[in-house]
Amino acid sequence: MKFQYQATNKQGAVVQGTVDGASAMAARSSLRFAGLNIQSIEPVTMGSSDASVSVSRNPLIKPLTSKSTGLFGKGFLGGKRVKYNDLVVALSQLSIMIQSGDDLAGAIRVVADQCVHPTLRQVLQSVKRDVEEGLKFSVAMSKHPKVFDVSMVAAVDAGEHSGKLIDVLERMTTLLQRDQQLKSSVLSMLTYPAVLLFITCSVVSSMFFFVLPQFAKVFKEMERPVPPLTSFLLSVGTTLQNYWFVIIGFLGVLIAAALYARRFPQWRYTIDYIILNGFGVREASRPLMAGRIFRLMGTMLENGVPLLDTVKLSQRATKNVYYRDMFRRMEKDILEGKGIGPTVAAVTFFPVGAGHMLETGERSAKIAFVLQTIGEYYEKEGEQKLRWFVKLLEPVMIMGLGGVVGTVVMSIVLPMLDITTAT
Repeated sequence: MKFQYQATNKQGAVVQGTVDGASAMAARSSLRFAGLNIQSIEPVTMGSSDASVSVSRNPLIKPLTSKSTGLFGKGFLGGKRVKYNDLVVALSQLSIMIQSGDDLAGAIRVVADQCVHPTLRQVLQSVKRDVEEGLKFSVAMSKHPKVFDVSMVAAVDAGEHSGKLIDVLERMTTLLQRDQQLKSSVLSMLTYPAVLLFITCSVVSSMFFFVLPQFAKVFKEMERPVPPLTSFLLSVGTTLQNYWFVIIGFLGVLIAAALYARRFPQWRYTIDYIILNGFGVREASRPLMAGRIFRLMGTMLENGVPLLDTVKLSQRATKNVYYRDMFRRMEKDILEGKGIGPTVAAVTFFPVGAGHMLETGERSAKIAFVLQTIGEYYEKEGEQKLRWFVKLLEPVMIMGLGGVVGTVVMSIVLPMLDITTAT
């Protein structure tokens, strides 16, 4: 049986050809014995030839309606979610081992054996079996869309065709590391406001649930009139204490309704519009989202993914409906022979000047470099805007907490003092 292979020799040059073998494992063994580092090997079917190898990645691009959740979804076979850190470590080890001359299947086996994450270990073992049976690495990865993002699969496929799989793995590792750094930076900036909000809600809830009902009993026993504000707060506290289960059930219904409403396009457009255009929010959300998508597009183009496929993959990589509509228009413009710069310049939610810079990159044939450069710039700008917004939010929340607590205390203490003075 004949197998078609692509490999690199000891000098690093890419070689292609066919080899005879009783099985894919036997063919791999003979190629390794010849000193070749195998990148892909697959059986030769009737009527196929070396010229049949195409650089098109379209078969790996599934329809947008597929329920792939990418790197943020659940893990293989419904297991634990694979986190960025685990995937970064695995890809880094795999890149180093292949660069050291190890066979692809053998490198995947070693990385899987050393992997501590159970879900990722199962996925790598499955990928290793598929590679040993003759499937390309990218095809084996595409079987696990909940772990390997579709853009990553396409980049690996481009690396296999160009013979630069090691470079692709290194770039994808760098991309994941920057995504993780950005995510960690955003979470760290939002931690203090979240803790402060939790403390505020806890203090206010404690006062309404436990403190105010006790004062309501005191005022009732004294049979003295109380100010309207105090009477309102006492009524709220008593109602919360007596009907807390009804209120919690109502909040649960609201949350369930909001989650269900996400399925409807109009709801998605409303939420995404607020994210991109909300007062105070858009200053940080626009550059952060633009920076992330530009950097992803630049990385895919640098890895050899065609521009049209890059646009399709970027459309799948974003959940924002306005971005998806923009990528549809961009895809149409590319098919009509236009560039992506005018499309970006025409939308209002991209930072000013992004479209003109992309047009410059297209004219100079450095679109991948320009995309990565402006992507990094906008991400840094978005982080600065978010940090400024959080710093402004902190004193506002502290003043709000002080105002609520002060109002409740004064509305209770002052009437109590009046009653005590009168008696």
